[in-house]
Amino acid sequence: MPKAEPPIRKVYPGKGGVGRAHWGVTKTGLAIIRKMAANGCKLETIAGALGCSHDALEACRRRQPEVQEALDAGRAVMHDELVDILMQQARAGQFVPAIFLLKSRFGYREGAQLEVAVDLGGVLVVPADMSVEDYIARKTAAGEIDTSPPMPMRDVTPPPRSLIPEAIEHLPEAPIPGSEPAPRRTPSGTRLERGD
Repeated sequence: MPKAEPPIRKVYPGKGGVGRAHWGVTKTGLAIIRKMAANGCKLETIAGALGCSHDALEACRRRQPEVQEALDAGRAVMHDELVDILMQQARAGQFVPAIFLLKSRFGYREGAQLEVAVDLGGVLVVPADMSVEDYIARKTAAGEIDTSPPMPMRDVTPPPRSLIPEAIEHLPEAPIPGSEPAPRRTPSGTRLERGD
């Protein structure tokens, strides 16, 4: 039975012995990095799973471009999975994930005014000796006015009533713990006498 390849191993100088020995991540180690990065693990945790220090893993990232590629590929998997989860929740009527996606993916900000450009087509100036209908007919015949129907607006359907929370009209009257007045205690060392 062949021995399993370690995730990281020491690489020694080649023939001639020039240079220092250093750590190198193997194909097994690259698969571990990709999987752990997809699960959101920190570099320190990934280094521990490989059996090296954080500094050794950083040196491997600089020396071996495939280590950084494995980290990036794993993080991309995690990113896509998280966006998918948020999209499912937003489509189910939960508004917080939808707001977060709009902010993080499309740059929406709270309190910022949206710049909306509306083209009203200008002002129609009709000569005084002509009716509006005659003027439009003359301009249409000359090809100066576009008479094609406007593009239909997108159907914006509100969410079903079952997804909109109902307003609470009456809250039950329940005692709040700790709101009852505590019985008054006599300070220690005080003597009570009858008639007081």
